Amino acid sequence: MNLSKDLRKLSLITTIAVSSLAAHAQNDAVQHKRPSARCAELKQASFSHLGKSTVASLLENDYDVKHVKLDIQVSNANNSIQGNAITTATVVVPTMGQYVFELHPDIDVDSVLINGQSMSVASNGFVRTATLTNALSMGATFTAQVFYAGQPPNNNNSGLRRQQSQSWGAWVTYTLSEPYMSRDWWPCKQSLQDKIDSTDIWITVPNNLKAGSIGLLTNITPIGSTHSRYEWKSKYAIDYYLLSIAASTYIDYSYYMHFSNSNDSMLVQNYVYTNSNTLPFFQDIIDSTALQVDYFSSIFGRYPFWEEKYGHCMTPFSGGMEHQTMTSLGFFESTLVAHELGHQWFGDHVTCGTWQDIWLNEGFASYSEYLFLKHFHSYNAAFNFMNDVHQDVMSQNDGVLYVDDTTDDARIFDGRLTYNKGNSVVHMLRFICGSDNVFFQLLQDYQAQYAFGTAVTADFETLAEQATGQNLDTFFSQWVYKEGFPIYTATWNQTGNWVSVQLNQSTSKPVSVACFSTPIELRLKSPQGDTTIQVYNSQNTQYFSFYWEKPMNALQVDPNEWLLRKINSVSKDVTLNVSTAQAATISVYPNPATDSWSVSGVAGSHIALSDMGGRLLFSAQCGGNSFSIPAGAYPSGIYLLRVTDATGNIRNLKLAKQ
Repeated sequence: MNLSKDLRKLSLITTIAVSSLAAHAQNDAVQHKRPSARCAELKQASFSHLGKSTVASLLENDYDVKHVKLDIQVSNANNSIQGNAITTATVVVPTMGQYVFELHPDIDVDSVLINGQSMSVASNGFVRTATLTNALSMGATFTAQVFYAGQPPNNNNSGLRRQQSQSWGAWVTYTLSEPYMSRDWWPCKQSLQDKIDSTDIWITVPNNLKAGSIGLLTNITPIGSTHSRYEWKSKYAIDYYLLSIAASTYIDYSYYMHFSNSNDSMLVQNYVYTNSNTLPFFQDIIDSTALQVDYFSSIFGRYPFWEEKYGHCMTPFSGGMEHQTMTSLGFFESTLVAHELGHQWFGDHVTCGTWQDIWLNEGFASYSEYLFLKHFHSYNAAFNFMNDVHQDVMSQNDGVLYVDDTTDDARIFDGRLTYNKGNSVVHMLRFICGSDNVFFQLLQDYQAQYAFGTAVTADFETLAEQATGQNLDTFFSQWVYKEGFPIYTATWNQTGNWVSVQLNQSTSKPVSVACFSTPIELRLKSPQGDTTIQVYNSQNTQYFSFYWEKPMNALQVDPNEWLLRKINSVSKDVTLNVSTAQAATISVYPNPATDSWSVSGVAGSHIALSDMGGRLLFSAQCGGNSFSIPAGAYPSGIYLLRVTDATGNIRNLKLAKQ
């Protein structure tokens, strides 16, 4: 692969894809929306009125699934399915007298064998119950083989569908199981916490079709003279909704990529429609997928399923679905690829432990779009993207990020909250971390701590606190569990070499959060050059003062778009009293610093600087209102400044060294 050539291609891909696909825009083409919005709408539309909060029967929790083997037959002529599923599991209760699983009532169960012996089966809606002849004891491993055949409804509420690509003409039978629709095509246990340790998925299709799935294609076996069986195997743990199949007239367009600073390579496998125009239209983006895999591996940790593959399987919908190792895509567009690829870490490798915590999947996948734009395009492209995200979130004044009703799938996949507010919270957490080294190390620690498992918001908060050395209860409380955003007005004045700023904060939902406590950047502007200062805003009206020798002509509040906020007005107020601002609060600038930190508002205070391990690095007694702390000798990272005033009050501040 020619790296420089591919980078040039990638810089043009987003523009080309959006403009060119306008002519193809039907149900599986770009609709001039961000990938996160298309993903949200896809998942909302797919499962309306079918939400639930847990497994269909608590008896499903009597066993722990170890392995699933599906041996099924489909075609693209209809959405019928037949075959058998073998589940290997271990009993986790004192005794288990029934094997309970979920399967759509329109699918007939021919028989169920437990450890090779036939068992009677009762059906109650989606719940199927096989009564065991002899109860199994805790720790016993068993196999349950279910023979089944049928046809669920073929509509947007189904987990197994047959549709035609309006852009490219292909008929496709495919699955889309998130959040609760695996039961439409295989006998399953739908529990997020019980990941399946490994899988075999065998799909028999007519010879004119190919069948894509997760893991590695180990064999294509002829079945008679008219059919072939595609045998896919994965050794990686997987959640139930990430299993997938797709059958259509595909070509296999594959290549190998190499990871930077490594001799390791990985298969990038793509099932693309046989329409002669499809591959040429998307090939540049498909070829550039390797660059994205390599980049995300450098910041999140090595792509977790690299010993198998990453790839895409085309399916006729407007968006994508992050099926493990083989994303389903309606079309190829760079930021959509980035979103679904980001899910391989956030959602697949580490899966949200409950649907209430879905922002841990979708917020980070959406932030992957921002990271892609900033790395492969420009700061301005990423800045404008985040501004659009913030404007969408603030189009309404309320809304909790943490999902309060998991029976409502439209709420689970709310584009404004789960995707875009989740995106903005990740962005703000990066700001809170103060250093990209700290932020990306946190993400890598999260991947390592919960590898091939699940995590909830409290788990992530604990790791974030360990990484930053801060108590983040306020951050998570106000941004994840409560509603609204801050609204700022600011006035400023300069007298001699002193600048005073009055920052006023109201909120969009004061009954939920009356005042957001957050660091915020202020940019002092001058014809002689600008200075950006970070202060901590924790009051609805707060004063700040800075010693600044340049003539000031303007002030910008949060100039880098770190915060989810509105700025109503910023103006000069010649009546603003500098002495009032001097006495009001402590501020540090620049922060992050290269050579030194200037601390204001510390007259008569004792200051002590320590590293994250608690080792004292510097201390002094401050006589004047401002003090300079040398930073040049310290390595990049986060430091803690303890300020003890004359009355014994203690304030802890976070300092960042570039």
